[in-house]
Amino acid sequence: MVEPSKELQLVFDKAINDAKKLKHEYVTLEHLLYAIFCEEKFCNVLGMFGADIDYIKSNLEHYLKTNLNEIITDNDKLKPKKTHTVERVLNRAFTQVLFAGRNTIDLTDVVLSMLSEKKSISVFYLEKGGVEKSKFAEFLNNEIEEGLLEDDAVSSEAKRALRAFTTNLNEQVKKQKIDPIIGRSSELESLALALGRRQKNNVLMVGDPGVGKTAIAEGLAYNIENDNVPSFLKEYKVYNLDIGAMLAGSKYRGDFEERFKLVLAALTKQGKTIMFVDEAHMMNGAGAGGGGASNDLANMLKPALTKGDLKVVASTTWEEYRKYFESDRALMRRFQRVTIGEPSKNTTRDILHGIKKYYEKFHETTITDEAIDTAIKLSVKYQTDKKLPDKAIDLIDIACSRFKVDDDDNAEKIVKSSNIEFELAKIVDMPTERIAEKETDSLANLEKNLKGVVYGQDKAIESIVDKVLVSQAGLKADDKPIGSFVFMGPTGTGKTETAKQLAKNLGVKLVRFDMSEYQERHSVAKLIGSPPGYVGYEENNGVLITQLQEFPNCVLLLDEIEKAHPDVSQILLQLMDNGKVTGSNGKVADARNCTLILTTNLGSHKSEQNTIGFTKELEQPYEDTDLKQFFAPEFRNRLDATITFAKLSKEVMMKIVGKFLVELKDMVKDKDIAITITDETLDYLVDKGFDPKMGARPLQRVIDKDIKRKLAREMLFGKLKNGGSLTIDYRDKEVKLDCVEEDEIAETA
Repeated sequence: MVEPSKELQLVFDKAINDAKKLKHEYVTLEHLLYAIFCEEKFCNVLGMFGADIDYIKSNLEHYLKTNLNEIITDNDKLKPKKTHTVERVLNRAFTQVLFAGRNTIDLTDVVLSMLSEKKSISVFYLEKGGVEKSKFAEFLNNEIEEGLLEDDAVSSEAKRALRAFTTNLNEQVKKQKIDPIIGRSSELESLALALGRRQKNNVLMVGDPGVGKTAIAEGLAYNIENDNVPSFLKEYKVYNLDIGAMLAGSKYRGDFEERFKLVLAALTKQGKTIMFVDEAHMMNGAGAGGGGASNDLANMLKPALTKGDLKVVASTTWEEYRKYFESDRALMRRFQRVTIGEPSKNTTRDILHGIKKYYEKFHETTITDEAIDTAIKLSVKYQTDKKLPDKAIDLIDIACSRFKVDDDDNAEKIVKSSNIEFELAKIVDMPTERIAEKETDSLANLEKNLKGVVYGQDKAIESIVDKVLVSQAGLKADDKPIGSFVFMGPTGTGKTETAKQLAKNLGVKLVRFDMSEYQERHSVAKLIGSPPGYVGYEENNGVLITQLQEFPNCVLLLDEIEKAHPDVSQILLQLMDNGKVTGSNGKVADARNCTLILTTNLGSHKSEQNTIGFTKELEQPYEDTDLKQFFAPEFRNRLDATITFAKLSKEVMMKIVGKFLVELKDMVKDKDIAITITDETLDYLVDKGFDPKMGARPLQRVIDKDIKRKLAREMLFGKLKNGGSLTIDYRDKEVKLDCVEEDEIAETA
């Protein structure tokens, strides 16, 4: 809320008293200005400006005594009222202060507002005395910037701007709102070296999000307050600049510049201050007007950075650094760049042990050492898109917060490894059992479960399961995916189904790409983003990068890889060799926790060719020949296994028929329909749907044609509309559906 300053209140009271003494019915602008000129501090400011104070004050006094006879009243008890002009001047000053983001109206605000009046005796005397609005406003800004108005009203405005747009980190330390800095001695030493320079004593911390750049700046303030810094820094104060607050409400051109100059003047005048600018890339363009104006925060700050009067510590990420700072070399050369890397696991452990007590106090919980170790280990493994120590701290924090959400007073508020595992499972959308690595039973049954839904491919399943078990046991290289497989074989043999069932049994997402969409060279860009110079280069990461970032723990299925352009295989080389994929714009997706599966029908066409002489099938591995022709040696060398899916026999087809019919029964379960199938029907479906060249897909078509189409009519219009029983029988060379309505079943019973 905007309120008048103490000085302005005293001045207004004096104006009212002067009007009473002169028996004036109203308080005019001249009364108010005369009272202002009775303030010594403000007169000193006008004296520095060069105004003729005696001329203005004497003329105002003479005017009040001789020229306002028409407002004289005989009522001594009547309190003088403000004129409309006075109201207008005060309202204008109120609006100016409000838009400036301040909450106090000073004498200077009233005078500057007064100078906007076109027809006024007060303005006439001010201008005659050498006080013009534009020159006076410029003088005030310059004096603030030079720090010459230490004790006057304008200086207090600068101090208020400092309080409004910055945060004193030293005071935050005293209030115990900032945690100590641990394990960053080398980074703090680099900061001290740069801050100790005579000129260009400014630091730009560059690092990935979450590595602790802001924490280092706060740690500097913490160390200053605890006398753990070099002697030349012991009396310094660290102020965090809030660029967003400075921009908010700066409606008119020049408002932002005025605010920043006030802050800069206050910091420079105060001395021994360090200005911390978080997310420093926001300086580029901040406060700049339209039409290509370049008077943004970065350009306004450059002179102060060069002189060395003000020490600045800024932070930004590598992406923004390349985008904004490398393009503005004049700004970059004024900073000493300090690289902030991701701390090691041991350093992160020291950090978490150091700040543990603060989280325990805040959440009223107890954090075990095992929980800290688990948070570090699992966050490194599963949260590849974040950095230490931030991601480990977040896990600890949310695990502690869980006790507040559950709100069980009787519960034991101890954060254990199981709590960390539970929260991480929710974040990465994976089963808690797998996160906790307590899925021995489920892994032991993985082979059995896969063989129970994928028939006739036992060797293929055994190869896949062996690789998954090796990875789960921790025997996999850290920089490679869980496994890279090529599934080869004729169509309909269960290649895609195996990938789906593997994802289902592991409890992870199946990310599938149909390679028929990537047959052209230009379509490959959809996977990793547009090349430089094309539309969407900076914004579009590519569908493969996006999916891996969203689901880093997944089964990645590239279906029918032989249809894709050869450039796709070049993209996969990095994934199979280093466990990551880099997009066209430099974005990196981690793939170390994914299982890569490529399906192909290469060579299957040769199985359809009849051999000359004997009808025995070819025994040579024709698929291997086609694989070598299609994939380069460096690609094949990075595959963990090439798994050939065998042709389906009639015995296997009988099992598949049973699987399809079980699925059919599940579909009609909610419709209260009981299905019975005769042996004759099963034999017919196997004979009719069996095709060694086409696999199981012809069987699906036979079931759709001979059973599902007829069943649909009965469910919609026939006897099974309200439920009942169904017997599927094969007689007279035709599949027939014997239906019994629900009512008939009840009568028979």
